[in-house]
Amino acid sequence: MKNGAFVIFRKEMARFLGDKRLFFTTVILPGLMIFVMYNIMGTSLSDMVKDATDKEYDTYVVNMSSVAAETIETSGFSVHEIAVGESDSVTEKLKSKEADLLVVFPEDFDSVLANYSGKSEDVPAVEVYYNSANMSSSAAYSKITLVLDRVEQSVSNVFDINPDTENNVYDLATDEDTTGTMFASILPVLLLILIYSSCMAVAPESIAGEKERGTFAAMLLTPVPRGQIALGKVLALSLMALMGGISSCVGTILSMPALMGDTSEGSSGMSMSLTGYSAADYAGLIIIILSTVILFITIISVLSAYAKTVKEAATLVLPVMLIVMFAGFSSMYSSEAKAEIYWYLIPVLNSVQSLIGIFSRSADMLHIAVTVCMNIIVSALGMLLLRHMFNSEKIMFAR
Repeated sequence: MKNGAFVIFRKEMARFLGDKRLFFTTVILPGLMIFVMYNIMGTSLSDMVKDATDKEYDTYVVNMSSVAAETIETSGFSVHEIAVGESDSVTEKLKSKEADLLVVFPEDFDSVLANYSGKSEDVPAVEVYYNSANMSSSAAYSKITLVLDRVEQSVSNVFDINPDTENNVYDLATDEDTTGTMFASILPVLLLILIYSSCMAVAPESIAGEKERGTFAAMLLTPVPRGQIALGKVLALSLMALMGGISSCVGTILSMPALMGDTSEGSSGMSMSLTGYSAADYAGLIIIILSTVILFITIISVLSAYAKTVKEAATLVLPVMLIVMFAGFSSMYSSEAKAEIYWYLIPVLNSVQSLIGIFSRSADMLHIAVTVCMNIIVSALGMLLLRHMFNSEKIMFAR
């Protein structure tokens, strides 16, 4: 028994160590991928913190206080002093994310501080308006409250900041903005993982599975050109994965209000609104999902054609899954799509950015078009590679 166990052990270890691809994908690749991903994520987070620290927030101030002016202006705020009558136009800028803050001091703020009687009814109130659906505005609001708290402590705690906390009239984000921000942060990563999982469920078995069972050889001996075999498989697999992807997309979107705790009609939780998305948004969403599915299926088909068994194919597609997850998680760092066109030239990452744009209601049709074109181009190149692999006896009949 002991000798038999040792023989089996030695045989399995010899097979494992003798297969360079299996050894690399099993031992080297996971640690390498984690090292690269964590370093990229750490660098990205550091850059985000640095950008937030160095940014000058676009701030409009009514009745600027001489007591607070120096502290505010030296704390990273680009201050624009305006009259009371201009407040409405600034609030519109806040809603459209063209400004970060509106700070309103009482007209007699400095004189009240100088003559404060100690009575609570004489305490002046500073109002700070912001948009929580805008990451920059939300960060500016957090910073200005700390700055004003510091000013308050320097003058013996004699004024309040945003006294009407019960109604929270100072947050100018609409329910649609809040929903869009939440969707843009969460849904891209969920959709990409679900779509890729659907592709993984069908592609390796269809190609590597048939190679392993020996049925692929019979198919290749038919008079059908191998390029057409590759195309037919990719299209069929894409359709199957697309059905799973659309089902996951619909289920995820419909479950979001319940998941986040909708506040409609007496419930407690976050208020969410599914209104405001146009037919163009839904069309763009479907087109992006379709092009992404074709891209994923093509990549997994190439890896499955290279693999000898379904198990090896599953191992080979795992690193791509990690890349997809990393690209999807980038949506959690920013709820606003990138404006630079080069983001939409990078496969997978371009789908994430386009999804962010759609869910945040700021989609650019040019960005969507570039994303779809790049996904199709990369998929076409993958199809050419797959056809070449189908024509290779060494690859398709490897044992």
